[in-house]
Amino acid sequence: MSENQALKEIYNTLKLCDFCTRKIGLTFKATSNKLFRKLWTNLWFFISGLILFLMVAGEINYVINKLVTSSSVVDFVSGLHIAGYDTMSFGKLLTLWYKKDTFKHLLIELADIWPMSERDKEAVEIKRKKLSRLRIAQFWYAFWNILGLWLYNLTPIVVYLYHKIQGAPAYLDYIWHLSYPFDKTKPVYHEIVFVFEMYGGVVSVWSMLGSDILFMTMSSHISMLLELLQLKIRTLSYIQPSNKNNSYEDIVSVVKTHQKLIKYGNDLEDAFSMVNLINVLLSSVNICCVVFNILLEPWMAMSNKFFLGAALTQVGILCWYADDIYTASTGVAEAVYESTWYHSDTRSRGALLIMMQRSQKPLYFTAMKFSSITMKTYSSILTSSYSYFALLYTVYRSD
Repeated sequence: MSENQALKEIYNTLKLCDFCTRKIGLTFKATSNKLFRKLWTNLWFFISGLILFLMVAGEINYVINKLVTSSSVVDFVSGLHIAGYDTMSFGKLLTLWYKKDTFKHLLIELADIWPMSERDKEAVEIKRKKLSRLRIAQFWYAFWNILGLWLYNLTPIVVYLYHKIQGAPAYLDYIWHLSYPFDKTKPVYHEIVFVFEMYGGVVSVWSMLGSDILFMTMSSHISMLLELLQLKIRTLSYIQPSNKNNSYEDIVSVVKTHQKLIKYGNDLEDAFSMVNLINVLLSSVNICCVVFNILLEPWMAMSNKFFLGAALTQVGILCWYADDIYTASTGVAEAVYESTWYHSDTRSRGALLIMMQRSQKPLYFTAMKFSSITMKTYSSILTSSYSYFALLYTVYRSD
């Protein structure tokens, strides 16, 4: 199978990611060189980036104003989790744009080592299962986030209609907590603000989904390739004396593939390092604040529960796939040890020993090199979230 066919298969795993990123004016596939198409794409990205920037600026300004002017914990916390979520989305949007050429190059590089042979049935089964699980994870992650978004967007409308039907005074409230340099309660301004906030939420979710699905897809592919490498190592044959040269060449091929995967994993880690730092820093605060709001805002409780689910899933996805790479990379050393290396010659043993020693330093994602990201990180984030929540609730009860 050709490299183009491999690239086509890789792009096929990124269909949902491409769908999301195109909504904000980005794509990692080969695009048309037509001037009008480029201008339109760049303009669409500029509009998306500007809207999200204004959203984040308005939310941060709102939070700061409440911190300065209000002594109420409820007022301060009410918009903090949304500001945190949109800050993460804006950081991911900028990363996707700044690293877009890097991601395109990584996808092309991946085609060089992408498994296309159908002769090894066990390898084919590993690939099938891995890609099937990835598709399911992509779909449900996107579905959960989009459902939560529209619950948030539609809740003010549902509340307005409910009050209308009950004959009570009805007012179409705002979706998010933002500060504006004008009176947003006036006619026309009110409608413009509502539409702006609704579309801003959509841009935020597209940015979050585009980055997260790209991360989980590429991480899953590296993990799959490491598992296939382990299978290949375990099935290497060293016992035919007449075939020693071929055995050594097979080992060298495996070592080169391992080196490519290490380089590929490190390049991907560099590309996502800043985003991972933002995730780790803000996730605990977001989870804490949304749990606090669930207790205090009955009308938004359902929407906030979906937000909580999305926040837990988002950081869980990050830690799960990062941990998956960590586990798969350490498994290479185990595969070498479990192979029949003792039947190989001295030269082959030397090459295997080097690969074994290198794989004992596993691949892992970091938060800007401050800490590695594994499922232990997820546990730590949840523990921190509970601690923050307990502190907030104690301060609230004492007011």
